[in-house]
Amino acid sequence: MERSARLLKQLERLEADLHQGTAETGTYSELVERHTRTEQIACQVTNDHVLEISRLAAIQESRMASKQEHREGRARKRKVVAMGRARPSRALARQAN
Repeated sequence: MERSARLLKQLERLEADLHQGTAETGTYSELVERHTRTEQIACQVTNDHVLEISRLAAIQESRMASKQEHREGRARKRKVVAMGRARPSRALARQAN
């Protein structure tokens, strides 16, 4: 009888451990699943962020190139205007005196 009670106690402990192990396995599985989803979301957010940075960089480069072209165009126009004007000759300056 004593032996039977001991075996029964051991069996109950074993069942409790098994039940706890099942619960821990379920919890662990849930954590792994959540971690996987979180990683996927983080990767998507990172990809979106990189795409947005690339888009903004392209816009900025385009604006900078446009500004540079505008500056160069103004500089060319100034040079053309400056080079296109005739300098008053010294002879004309002497005649005025």
